[in-house]
Amino acid sequence: MSQGVINVNIRNPVLRVLLLLLVLVAGVWSYFVVRWYIGNTIAEYFNPVEGSLDIAHTAASMAPNDPLTHWRIGQMSQRNLPLDQQAQAVAEYEKAVSLSPYDYRYWTSLGTAHEQAGDPAKAEEALKRAVALAPSYSFPHWYLGNLLLRNARYDEAFAELRRASEADPEFEPQLFNLVWAVYSDDLEAVKNAVGPSTAVRAKFALYLVNRKQYEDGLRLWNTMSTDEKMRSKNSGAEMIRVLINEYRFNQALEVWNGFSDEKYRTEAGRIFDGSFEALVEYGPNTVFGWQISNSPQVQIGIDPNRNHSGSRSLRLVFQARSDLNGTIMFQLVPVQPNTTYDFECYLSTDKLETGSGPQIQIVDAMSNAELVASPSAAGGTSQWKPVSLSFKTGEKTEAVLLKIIRVSCGTKETPVCPIFGSVWYDDFSLKRRN
Repeated sequence: MSQGVINVNIRNPVLRVLLLLLVLVAGVWSYFVVRWYIGNTIAEYFNPVEGSLDIAHTAASMAPNDPLTHWRIGQMSQRNLPLDQQAQAVAEYEKAVSLSPYDYRYWTSLGTAHEQAGDPAKAEEALKRAVALAPSYSFPHWYLGNLLLRNARYDEAFAELRRASEADPEFEPQLFNLVWAVYSDDLEAVKNAVGPSTAVRAKFALYLVNRKQYEDGLRLWNTMSTDEKMRSKNSGAEMIRVLINEYRFNQALEVWNGFSDEKYRTEAGRIFDGSFEALVEYGPNTVFGWQISNSPQVQIGIDPNRNHSGSRSLRLVFQARSDLNGTIMFQLVPVQPNTTYDFECYLSTDKLETGSGPQIQIVDAMSNAELVASPSAAGGTSQWKPVSLSFKTGEKTEAVLLKIIRVSCGTKETPVCPIFGSVWYDDFSLKRRN
């Protein structure tokens, strides 16, 4: 197939003029494209906090029909100009929204500028437009909610602020601060402001406890049903941690009983699973249950073949050739202040060999001061024997720590105090004297 060659005679004056015009148009077009690109790039990477208004104007002069450049001028004007000159920021934002009417960022900025300029009606109109354009974004709702709040339209305001915190959980603490600032004396209003969400109400109760508003936090917590509390275990567990750290043990017990399974609930003045008959978990997940120290020198378990009553007991098997000192097991027991209690348990041993056997110790959970302690378990083999103790709580005591401990008999000259053999405990009980 033959290929034709087209010859263009550029000596033709008309053609030469057309070519020159084409080159000129391309050059002019390239000039404006490059200017726009430079102006847009400046605006894109412009930092409104550290940048200058002159740089923002330079970007706008290079790209006058780019909404981003006018938005940057508006930001700098809003940040740096006095309130009586905020009309300049408004004008730049209005230019931005006219060039890009579907960008929620420009409408949000226009709304905040209108409010600063003293026109809340136009501010609300612009912010509602931003919300309509980006209903799932947090910032438009947050700015609109704050505008309504400053105008004392509380119900509408908190509805918007809730939507903002739902879209971005980082706003939740600020929402709680605002709710409490407005409605601290009205629990029903607080409930309405934080909304019907069980999780949010539980978090707000925790927020109040963290602020040391213990009674208010518990009042809100107790407006929830048992099922709602159980669905909010994480918040409940954190409330308990805070209350225990503040030595408010009876309030921690109240929260614990509100969301724990029925078999784990307890009451003040009662040792949980004192007879070791319940099929329950021991450890940190059971706040008011038995806590077991981890030591390879003592094996701790439930013995189904030996008991004082019922069918089970606690068994400790010691194999400590070097030394064993400190707490073996303990339980946090809420009690009443300024009250006398009688403690009892039963002890049995088998081939216990040591210069210092385990003993029961009861200490104040707040001060860690010892209230009473039993003698060490005697060596050898013995049938079930009672261990009876009495103690009185202090004026501020809300809980005691019931401990099984072992104090080493080691000395400076003979630091090794071994212990071998088995010890059983059963039927722990605590009775309040009338």
